[in-house]
Amino acid sequence: MEPLSPVVLEVFLQEWWPVPADEFAAAYRYQEFLYCLKELQVLFEKRHKELIGLIRAEGLESAEFEVEIPMDRVVDADRLRDELPDIYDELVFIQPADAKRFLGLKTLYDLSVEAAGRGRVAEVERVNLLDLKKALPDREAARYIKKVPHESLTKVVRIAE
Repeated sequence: MEPLSPVVLEVFLQEWWPVPADEFAAAYRYQEFLYCLKELQVLFEKRHKELIGLIRAEGLESAEFEVEIPMDRVVDADRLRDELPDIYDELVFIQPADAKRFLGLKTLYDLSVEAAGRGRVAEVERVNLLDLKKALPDREAARYIKKVPHESLTKVVRIAE
């Protein structure tokens, strides 16, 4: 049996569920494949994690396989702070999501305007839909809501008969 690969799976899928010649039907079939593969990925990741957990928890061994844990290189921030506090202070930062959590979006916005100027910030300003709905009555909020295409979610749908 040949090794598992995306090409092998594609051939298998197309043997069992051929892709129609019609472009719309073919796009619809690929859409079905994508949905199934996304769901399978979730299931396979769960099973993989469970099996790795079982292997590690029970100390299982194999003559054919071993568990390999890749190592990341990271800064020992505690040691750097203790031994070279000036360098630590120069390099330390927090992730944007943490800044958002600590300060809130409005404070981050105000700081950005202060630091970069209103003109630069205006190019990337956003208003959250849920915040608008909280701030205005439904009928009034509706005046300020528009629909824009979400190209990445484009799909083919069957026409009801």
